[in-house]
Amino acid sequence: MAITPESILDDLENERLPLPTLPEVALRVRDTAADENASISDVARIIETDAALSARIVQVGNSALYRGVAAAETVQAAAMRMGLDTVRTLATSLAMKQLFQATHPVVDAYLRQAWQQSTEVAAVSAVIARTVATLDADSALLAGLTHSIGLAPILVKAEGEPQLLADTQYLERLIYEIHPQLGSRILEAWGFSAALVKVPAEHLKIDRNGDDGRPDYVDVVQVALLQTLENSTHPLAQVDPAEVSALDRLGMRESFDEITLSGGVIEVEEIRDAIL
Repeated sequence: MAITPESILDDLENERLPLPTLPEVALRVRDTAADENASISDVARIIETDAALSARIVQVGNSALYRGVAAAETVQAAAMRMGLDTVRTLATSLAMKQLFQATHPVVDAYLRQAWQQSTEVAAVSAVIARTVATLDADSALLAGLTHSIGLAPILVKAEGEPQLLADTQYLERLIYEIHPQLGSRILEAWGFSAALVKVPAEHLKIDRNGDDGRPDYVDVVQVALLQTLENSTHPLAQVDPAEVSALDRLGMRESFDEITLSGGVIEVEEIRDAIL
């Protein structure tokens, strides 16, 4: 194979590997929302410059997750209903979806499958984080959505290698081995917090110690991923939950087999449908 883990890392270190960029509207929303003087109206005006994002924000504002007595007919009305932090996270999440699409049918299938799984992991992550006082559900949702972002540049690079795309076993092994490191590099370039940057790099390490023994977003995503991998061929699906210390840090040792947290399955489905 022309593409190997070593060759990809070499391309990364020598800036020959194109990394995906976060859509401009998401960056503007994030930067504006981070300003302590910013208002919902300021963020809404930025969202309104993107017709597709505006439509989705209004749609989500009227979804089962946030629906009020009266319909929200404008971006500002929907944003007021959700709150500044949630709108910022949602705008980033919805804008990210376009990064999981491609023109090559094989690559597009991989990316769409990855996005589907990421939305599942993100929804479960948000629900889990609500049970942990030191963690934030919106940040957990972003952590879940971005935990596998590192596979995108691998698949884009593979588009020019028909032999690699035809060998699905090798491609999947390549992705599994190298996407964590690439994912953290991407989030670092996007200006994500250190707590989120380490999620892609560490979410497959079941023997980690959390944040010096405290629960963190890696723990949340790891457990959420294990929840969504049941009956799959993913290597983590073969892990014995008894070996996963994150369950203890999150206080989920007894509730791992089924989601019995803050709203349970229904809430997970509502969050997933909002960002899918």
